[in-house]
Amino acid sequence: MSDPIKFYFACVSPWSYLGLDKLQEIAERHNRTIAFKPTNVGRTWAETGAGQPLGNRPDVLQSYRLLELPRWGQWRGVPINPEPKHFPAPFMLSSKVIIAAGQAGEDMYAVTRALMRGCWVEERNISDERDVAEILDGLGLDGASLVAAAGSDAVAAELEAHTDDALSDKAWSVPSYVVNGELFFGQDRLEMIDWRLSGGAN
Repeated sequence: MSDPIKFYFACVSPWSYLGLDKLQEIAERHNRTIAFKPTNVGRTWAETGAGQPLGNRPDVLQSYRLLELPRWGQWRGVPINPEPKHFPAPFMLSSKVIIAAGQAGEDMYAVTRALMRGCWVEERNISDERDVAEILDGLGLDGASLVAAAGSDAVAAELEAHTDDALSDKAWSVPSYVVNGELFFGQDRLEMIDWRLSGGAN
């Protein structure tokens, strides 16, 4: 079995959301699994010095982001509201719920996708326990139980382990992907990942 594609992400990252379905498509085409690794982005930014919150970025970058998001949404065929009601939102709850779902043996792709769409399409507050539980209930899961499990020590430890892995892989922000030990940053590198998995030159 080939190594899984490591996926370092946060649900409140629009770029993580925009690339999710394409990543799943590529993984299926190349018979790869995806290792879903929600990451403490604040920690990776702090330890690498290579990222900062949106509000700290120059106005020209913030303006260009609002141009790029709908354009990439059209390119990918993915609906997105570039200025959702509940953004910026803390990412810890959604990240920990995804980990809790994985520890419970649930489909991490489905859970991740539902939470991302909650933020970027459906105007849900994915830092609010009630909204998150309702999103999970909509998947036929026990939302309240998974939200409760998100507060466990085991989940906190796994989140930090993912962040350790990201730093070890030299991933400074999200989304980052690692394929056969090779780091790719940004959802705009997904076509390159497809090329590499198809035998593109190393």
